[in-house]
Amino acid sequence: MTRETSCPFPIEGIHVYVSRYVRRLPDLTGKRVVDIPCGTGRATWEFAEKGAEVLAFDLFPEFLRVPTVKARYADMQEPLPVEEASVDYIVCEEGIEHVPNQLAVFEEFNRILKPGGKLLLTTPNDSHLRARLARFLFETDYWKRMPPTEIDSVWFAGDRTDKLYLGHLFLLGVQHLESLAAFSGFEVTRRFRTIVSPTSIALTLPLYPFLAASSLLTYLTYRKRNSHVDERVRKEVLWKRVQLNLSLKTLCCKHIFWELTKTESLAQNRQRLRNLVRRAA
Repeated sequence: MTRETSCPFPIEGIHVYVSRYVRRLPDLTGKRVVDIPCGTGRATWEFAEKGAEVLAFDLFPEFLRVPTVKARYADMQEPLPVEEASVDYIVCEEGIEHVPNQLAVFEEFNRILKPGGKLLLTTPNDSHLRARLARFLFETDYWKRMPPTEIDSVWFAGDRTDKLYLGHLFLLGVQHLESLAAFSGFEVTRRFRTIVSPTSIALTLPLYPFLAASSLLTYLTYRKRNSHVDERVRKEVLWKRVQLNLSLKTLCCKHIFWELTKTESLAQNRQRLRNLVRRAA
């Protein structure tokens, strides 16, 4: 698609990778996209340039700077004003780490996505080795920062709403994120390399043999549990978690950028999980 307009703001940081993803998509005329939280509108602009109908939402919609799209107020902790199974793509850039009930967010995303629809999610990676070390030292994601406190965790408070935009109070690692996907009808279909942490690379070189050995030991021990689940399924699920733990994208990248595909409705997902519980009983 020929671009007739120029981007109204710099594309930088994690947005570079999302922009690259969107620009490689085919023409999206007739497709519907939800961007939440839309912020200034980097992803909104990219999808609109591809011909998609973009529904942009944010706690503070006045931040949007894309002249062709009007943002609306929405809170990710509440039901979104979008019809069920009506959306082809959801982009959630740097938003999930600000929300306490993250499973409810995933369930709402499942509700509004069409079967086979895509969720593009980015968030700071609390699993890369520099962040793991900092958390061990002072329960923070970076050794130069204190843990989140009440003096620095309210990032924005508007005059027209009592909502607060909270900081990184709810950071999550790859294992937690993988579980949220599994409990809400999503499958992770692509994991992208993002900005690499030099410190994490330096830590990975000497620590990788220990990480591999400990991960394998945990797997060999834990796979004997949950015997009510088919052994093949049990081994497959647990081995994927070992691979995720040892992935260089997990260990060295500062941000998570995953493409998730809706593979089940919430009703189908709940029924599958109930079946597991019944077999255990």
